[in-house]
Amino acid sequence: MNANDATLTALATAQTGSTVADTAPNAPANPSFDLILHAVAGSGLGSSGAPYTLTISAIDLTTLTQPWPARTLHQAFDPAHGWALSGNGPHYQCTQTFPITLPGNAPGGPLAGHALQYVATLVTPGAQIASIRHSNPFVLV
Repeated sequence: MNANDATLTALATAQTGSTVADTAPNAPANPSFDLILHAVAGSGLGSSGAPYTLTISAIDLTTLTQPWPARTLHQAFDPAHGWALSGNGPHYQCTQTFPITLPGNAPGGPLAGHALQYVATLVTPGAQIASIRHSNPFVLV
């Protein structure tokens, strides 16, 4: 990896508290699930404190709508936002888990049986670094 570059490497849904990707993350009948994001940054960028914007949004593939508002997070390449030296190289890595609560705080409801997908972007000021990653489609129960 280039010392001054960063990229999102994975975006996956999982059952709450798990790190294993799951295509039915709220099964059998949970009101929430986790979204797990992985990213890497080069040795010159990973602890630089440089700012970036992380935007995460969901798309309901069944209705082609946005089921809940996008999250826009203003973060920086620093330990406070999860950036740490990788154990297998001079680059930095970051893993963040975002708890997702279903509308109505209950399983079922209007999204039961719908296929959804997440999209995340990481963009620095001036867009010198821009990365996009999407999750595999998943279904809510």
